Amino acid sequence: MTQPGPPEYGHNPPSTTHTWQQMPPAAPFSGQPASGSPNRGRGPVWFALLAVLALVAGLLGGLGGAALLRDSSSTSSPVLGGAPGGRMTEQPPAEPGSVQEVAARVLPSVVSIAVSVGRQSGSGSGVVLSADGTILTNAHVVSAGGTDAARDVLVSYSNGKRARARVLGADPMSDIAVIKAESTGLTPITVGASDNLTVGQDVIAIGSPLGLAGTVTTGIISALNRPVSTTGADGSHESVIDAIQTDAAINPGNSGGALVNAAGALIGVNSAIATMGSSQGASGSIGLGFAIPIDQAMRVAKQIIAGQPVTRANLGVNVRPSPDPMAPGAVVAGLVAGGAAQQARIPEGAVITAVDDRTIASSEDLVAAIRSREPGETVKITYTDQGRAATATVKLGEA
Repeated sequence: MTQPGPPEYGHNPPSTTHTWQQMPPAAPFSGQPASGSPNRGRGPVWFALLAVLALVAGLLGGLGGAALLRDSSSTSSPVLGGAPGGRMTEQPPAEPGSVQEVAARVLPSVVSIAVSVGRQSGSGSGVVLSADGTILTNAHVVSAGGTDAARDVLVSYSNGKRARARVLGADPMSDIAVIKAESTGLTPITVGASDNLTVGQDVIAIGSPLGLAGTVTTGIISALNRPVSTTGADGSHESVIDAIQTDAAINPGNSGGALVNAAGALIGVNSAIATMGSSQGASGSIGLGFAIPIDQAMRVAKQIIAGQPVTRANLGVNVRPSPDPMAPGAVVAGLVAGGAAQQARIPEGAVITAVDDRTIASSEDLVAAIRSREPGETVKITYTDQGRAATATVKLGEA
């Protein structure tokens, strides 16, 4: 499949009255939010129990402890805060694995990105993948909140240098893009894994919120496998992210930034936040941020870099939410002829309740769970049909 929504899975918004909209990219390096610009609106997004979804690139960070400071003019023992009348000039060395040490290593691998598409402009963040200028970011960053990829892209590095860049490719459905800067000798980030993450794990995020380059924040992983759906500027269903949720502060301009673990390895690409909405006086971060798991992001990025079409796993069904609140799941509203589900004899009208050990409570859950897999992968689908529980082993197709 090449487009989300009814052709492949199909879904209706939940019955709640909350409304969602994508947050526009920040004005390029202005230090000001771009929420007032009419060119950045992206349309409504539905997401249960939250108020407003915003595509942004967030910074998350690990935890740091108090440090002992020594008065350089005194021979006395180290004291917290210094002695009366003394002047503190020495700084404690960074301990391996501390936020201070990890930030120092990762900052050179994170860039600020300014883009211009026609009369639209915006800014975001990116992560250096190779020394010769290959940079990972979000698709909505390089489109400046619109639908077309930018031709005018400027990259700013942590050392103050800048370079022009071109878009190698962008996949709005996964919200991943790759750009190539006219630079050499860059510091690539260490790419980690996202299939072994745990809730409560310390994380560090680095990016450029509101154009403030090189911003570092800390937090934890609040939840895993959180389905986050967004819409495009024309109201089309654009992407469903099987997201890492974090409590880090994420704001416009952070999109495409790095979410790293305590070892400084990239585990996610910060992309979205939930807010209470500007009408309620809280349009910024409220501690509900979302990042694309790096395993998914790199799978798409490698295809873009190789010049190949982006492919994704396909179950071959159209689905809608279960109408029974006591029996949540994704109702199979239709089967794609010859698709994976039909070949596994999953019947129309069945309610899918699990993919392997992952519970499916909604159509968005199913979309996110399937898109997090690779084409050709085998999964166990649990479903109910006319009140009877059943399972099927399904080899996922490719779209």
